Amino acid sequence: MNKSTLSAVFIALFAALICFGCFISIPVGLIPITFQNMFAIMSGVMLGGFSGAASAAIFLVLGSLGLPVFSGVKGGLAVVLGPTGGFLAGYLAGALIAGLIAGKPRLEEKNLSPKAVLKISLAVILGFTANYIPGIWRFMSVMEASGSAKTLSETLNLCLIPFIPGDSIKIVLTIVLSLLLRPVIARYLTSDEDTEE
Repeated sequence: MNKSTLSAVFIALFAALICFGCFISIPVGLIPITFQNMFAIMSGVMLGGFSGAASAAIFLVLGSLGLPVFSGVKGGLAVVLGPTGGFLAGYLAGALIAGLIAGKPRLEEKNLSPKAVLKISLAVILGFTANYIPGIWRFMSVMEASGSAKTLSETLNLCLIPFIPGDSIKIVLTIVLSLLLRPVIARYLTSDEDTEE
């Protein structure tokens, strides 16, 4: 199987993983805790920015078309355009940013070197941060348009603070899994041209 086909397979695999995350949901106020953001960030760290973002984009398209792949096993444009829809767009932003920082996995990487640990940790933390920015902005915009405007402080209390403990655990898991699995994925995705550079 050639590298481009394998890349497409991995993109589809991570898209499926993000979709599967909708079945793992812990209700906390308006926005449930799911593993979907973790899988989205991981797709970027494992595949690189654009391939990881492609996985998140496939997930968003499937959900927008009505497939029940969003948290709570929901789907449709109403979810995307609703107050929590920005967090879905944040999956794509987070995957892209995390992947651009981490870069595509390479065979010569030393997965437990201080440099690798620092780079992957930074990629994951900034990826999770990027997930929240469009989510918080969209939530405040929709609430204001509906006549139920929330201050930034109120929004953070609803949309960010309750999720910090869970996301902290997911950040650690993502870093550990990424460091362990990137060398494995590199064996499949690194072309002969890449190894000659």
